[in-house]
Amino acid sequence: MIPNDFIQTLLARVDIVDVIDRHVPLKKAGTNYAACCPFHNEKTPSFTVSPAKQFYHCFGCGAHGTAIGFLMEYAGKSFPDAVEDLAREAGLDVRARSARGSPAPRPDPRPRRTAAHRRQVLPGAVEGRPAPSTT
Repeated sequence: MIPNDFIQTLLARVDIVDVIDRHVPLKKAGTNYAACCPFHNEKTPSFTVSPAKQFYHCFGCGAHGTAIGFLMEYAGKSFPDAVEDLAREAGLDVRARSARGSPAPRPDPRPRRTAAHRRQVLPGAVEGRPAPSTT
């Protein structure tokens, strides 16, 4: 699992305008950028990218999101693949971070003692009581 703080750091490091402009040619429109939406057919641009807010929104079809969401929707990437691609571009190591963030549980080295095991090892023993003595 990828830690949420890593995702926030990643999104702060990447520029959504650069990410989207590699796939869809953007034109400056005031403080934002605009293009025809890549998610539906249109003749006039309704797809807007905000560098200040680091998100995209299409007023025609309602598509919206972050750089990660764009790669998932446009390029068909899974969430981990989109994060890994952006992390590589930003010079971050997602694998080392996610490994440190949530360590894998370690198996218990002690053998499990089940009721069946106790009956096999201690014939004649009743659950919760010691086996009868043989002397």
